[in-house]
Amino acid sequence: MKFYKINDDSDFGAVCKAISPSVAGLSLMAKKSHINFIFIDGIGSPAANILKQDALSVGAELVTHKDTILGREESSNALLMGTCAQFEILAEKEKLQDFGLKELAKFLKLNFKKPKKPQIMGVVNINDDSFNAQSRINTQNGIARIEAMIEQGAEYIDLGGVSSRPGSEYCGKEEEFRRIKDIIAEIYRLNLHEKAKFSLDSFDEYCLEYALDHGFKMINDITANVNLAALAVKYDCEYALMHMQNSPENMQLDPKYDDLIDEIDKFFESKITQIRAIGCKKIVLDVGIGFGKTAEHNLLLIKHLEHFLHFDLPILIGASRKSVINHYFKSEISERLPGSLYLHLKAYENGAQIIRTHDVHEHAQMFAMHDAMKNINLWR
Repeated sequence: MKFYKINDDSDFGAVCKAISPSVAGLSLMAKKSHINFIFIDGIGSPAANILKQDALSVGAELVTHKDTILGREESSNALLMGTCAQFEILAEKEKLQDFGLKELAKFLKLNFKKPKKPQIMGVVNINDDSFNAQSRINTQNGIARIEAMIEQGAEYIDLGGVSSRPGSEYCGKEEEFRRIKDIIAEIYRLNLHEKAKFSLDSFDEYCLEYALDHGFKMINDITANVNLAALAVKYDCEYALMHMQNSPENMQLDPKYDDLIDEIDKFFESKITQIRAIGCKKIVLDVGIGFGKTAEHNLLLIKHLEHFLHFDLPILIGASRKSVINHYFKSEISERLPGSLYLHLKAYENGAQIIRTHDVHEHAQMFAMHDAMKNINLWR
């Protein structure tokens, strides 16, 4: 016999090919191949003690406050740890319990499925005031830039005519339309909309309808104006809504949240309900990196992005060259490619499906190497 410590991020199914378990056994054991963490905020002592015993009975574990077992802490926090298989059994037990554990049972049954591959969204801005000067184009050079991005691997192209950097002011519908109309017409004339999905980063209905009439397939709405979802229904396109605290003109320098994840979760829940009532089904969620969040907020959202997978909708992340990188490593916008690559890789690993970036070629190369590494499991 020989023994090897292999990477615990190895593809379980691929490793099992070298072992040849039964099909039924493979399906069962796959649910035991990963430990999940569920943080529970404000669990009462009776619920914690019941859950502790139920968790132990299925092989899972609950980390509780040191005084919970004695009933001294009426409410505290806890960490539930277990495999998917253990959580399936535990959910059946908790749905029979009181003290709020029925709600936990529902949560344990939610799907947190991560995407199998990322989709790259290239960013081009046909204005003179977007925060990254390298993303700015005009009608003359814009088509070549867009064609290059598609050739490099972009599945989406996000066109913006208006800057949304902190402190920016909206230029008005007439000016926005003046900026975008010629290049959109040229994209349509050259049938580029058949080679990639085009998105317009706008909240103006007139500009959006013009783009959708010319083959665009996504509304990228930073304001999350649910009325725009009616356009998505009319044109059978995707509607991406973003969370933002306040607006670009008055985003706080030191934004406050009582509970960051919970507030954004409730925001999405409310918006999704309204959008679906309009009849829109193709919804994409964007937590809004940099929009009314501190640097720490941004990292927390990327690290715990998996939470928002319970909506069973694609997640879009755009951290490309943003100031969160400068906060942790002083750098000019032109120097933030390495930080952008790192944040986007982590976002994808934690559940993001669409990666919005100014640097398509570099991201395509990174994800190609990431995919290759994931596919390397055993050495024979």
